[in-house]
Amino acid sequence: MLLTLLLGYLLYDRTYEVVENEVTSANLQLLDQVRDTLDRRISEIDSIAFQIMNDPQITGFQRIDKPFEGANTYRVLETQQRLYSYNVSNNFIVDYFLFFKNSDLVLSSKTTYEMPRFYNQMLSYEGTSYEAWREGLFDRYYNREFQPVRQVTYQDKPRTMMTYMQSIGYPNRVNGAIAILVDNSQLLSLLQGVDLSQGGWASIRDREGRVISSISHDAAGPEGKAELPARRGILKPSEATDGMMISYTTSADTGWSYVVAQPPHVVLEKVLYIKKITFALVGLFLFIGLLLAGWLAYRNSRPLLGIITTLNERVSGQAQRPGDVYGFIHQAVSGLIDNNRQLESEMEKQAPLVWDTFFERLLKGEFVTMQQINTLLSHQRVDLHGTGYAIGIIRLRGGCQEAGEERLRHLDLERVLVKEALRGLMGDEGYVHDIAEDRITLLLVDRGGSADDFQSRIASLIERLHQQMEGVLSERIVVALGGTYGSLMEVSSSYEEARQALFHTETHSSSKVIWFEELPHESSGYYFPGEIEVRLMNYTKAGESDELTRLLESIREENFIHRHLPLSMQQLFLCEVAGCLVKVHDQLQAEQPEAVRTLFQQLTSTTDPHELYQALAERFAELCHTLDQRKKSRNHDLVDMMVESLNKRYKEPDLNLDKLADELGMSKVYLSQFFKEQTGTNFSDYLIQLRMRRAKELLIGTSQPINRIAELAGYYSSNTFCRAFKRETGLSATAYRNLETGNQV
Repeated sequence: MLLTLLLGYLLYDRTYEVVENEVTSANLQLLDQVRDTLDRRISEIDSIAFQIMNDPQITGFQRIDKPFEGANTYRVLETQQRLYSYNVSNNFIVDYFLFFKNSDLVLSSKTTYEMPRFYNQMLSYEGTSYEAWREGLFDRYYNREFQPVRQVTYQDKPRTMMTYMQSIGYPNRVNGAIAILVDNSQLLSLLQGVDLSQGGWASIRDREGRVISSISHDAAGPEGKAELPARRGILKPSEATDGMMISYTTSADTGWSYVVAQPPHVVLEKVLYIKKITFALVGLFLFIGLLLAGWLAYRNSRPLLGIITTLNERVSGQAQRPGDVYGFIHQAVSGLIDNNRQLESEMEKQAPLVWDTFFERLLKGEFVTMQQINTLLSHQRVDLHGTGYAIGIIRLRGGCQEAGEERLRHLDLERVLVKEALRGLMGDEGYVHDIAEDRITLLLVDRGGSADDFQSRIASLIERLHQQMEGVLSERIVVALGGTYGSLMEVSSSYEEARQALFHTETHSSSKVIWFEELPHESSGYYFPGEIEVRLMNYTKAGESDELTRLLESIREENFIHRHLPLSMQQLFLCEVAGCLVKVHDQLQAEQPEAVRTLFQQLTSTTDPHELYQALAERFAELCHTLDQRKKSRNHDLVDMMVESLNKRYKEPDLNLDKLADELGMSKVYLSQFFKEQTGTNFSDYLIQLRMRRAKELLIGTSQPINRIAELAGYYSSNTFCRAFKRETGLSATAYRNLETGNQV
């Protein structure tokens, strides 16, 4: 009887632990989901703020102090029109605003306000005066800072909002700020799965421990908060936790903590019910259960041990055998399947958006190096390697004569039909992209052959497209084609030529197909389109001297060789180039040297435009070289700092690329690529080499045990160290020591 009661008590104790772990595990899984969701949202907000802050139009608007005088009014409208309504595609964002200190203006994608009127009519914070609010915007530098949820009045309605702040300018020179509003209801909806019906609370805290948002059944708030000893875990009820059982997890990216506190009786209710059943049946089934358990354990132990060992090593990274074997296997396999499905789903969702963004940047000429293009293509798993590239623009006329929604529906239908036909005709030799309701862009890739063969294939493709669409569309489509170029970096030039060709069909020609090279040669105007100016500025600021030289030479040939411009038109062209040079100096906030001032004085008096253009080109090259040297110097300092940090801290078991990227405030992906470019070795391989070198020294030069050497080499456990050592050397640590020291086993 005593033995039976003892076994019953052990079963009850084990059941208590299992049920307790089940409840806390569910909370941890929910918190992990909330953490991952918010990490992605925060990353999206950071990307939006970075995109806005680095927009040249917005950067130039910082210095305007009289926005409604002269041409500044147009710049206000132009800057406001460049702002995109991100809340259309991201329901996490309510709205965002740009505050400019010098002009005292507030811009958003929909409105333009003066700051006092904005605070009174659009957005105000409870308990904060306008003077205090405005001083808080510009008195210090905000860097990706989320402010806790506060009560605000937004568009004359009371709401609770979290505010993301990013200053525009520099730490000692704040010219403005970006504020992105996040509805608190979006944060609280992530925590709705927590059971707080019988008391408790849930909260989100930032890296400094401030409560960003919280939810509580009894509205008491997150009281009794205890210090969190690790990144993820459970705190048992104690005086420090106010008698609550606390589940928590911390984001490695943002440092935010997600905490759930519940009364212990939430767990004990289930346990008491199980206790009655357990003690009622323990006497009846004890003997039978022991026999069956022994027999099944003997029969199934060997295959289960193999499965558990594999899961421990590959999934959890633990060395000991888990208590709940079947539960562990089920949880591990389910977690792998769920994570794989979630990853595939997220990749499929993001792929079209990333591809559209890449295509638009390619057409605008925003890429500075081929490495940027190849990196994005590898992530998209798209092969664009070829010997030539050309851009075509298809214009749909639309068969519906009505205006508004009816015509748009007809255009959508025709656009889908044309795109499907193109995909069938082109295969992997071309890609399509929408640029407007009535226009489709083609990126045509020459996989091999001569330029004439490529143009012949393009002409054949367009002819077959017309034949296939004959009778399907109400009117024939118009196709404009740019020139053929040998690099993806020059695709923007082909796109600009296609646009010019399309414009010519709209104004001068009724042809259904027209090549840019077939346009009548006009020499009355100079060639310096906006996309060429953007590329010229980007190459200069990025220090890409080779690309800059090629671009300047192509501009020179087009304006001074292919076009016969009068002297006055040449002077206007030189003014445009000089203005571009001034913009680069202005964006870099660099003082214009005396040589630039001298060039401006020669613009209207020069009799040799070729010589003056050469002087401007040399100034671009000098500035590009200076910026390239600065970049290389910064890169050299950064890689030296990273190598020095690894040499000093390789003994830390938790040292990895994520941690170092957080400390440096840089992107993990960029830091990994940068380290590989500068050293020729992956970050993880370099760290393993340091640890293996130290382990070999200790194995040969000391008699310390393997577990101590593993600790000194930067590993959590001897098992992990032994697996890594054998993978690197092909020998176990003990065999290596015996081989190098001459000992016999």
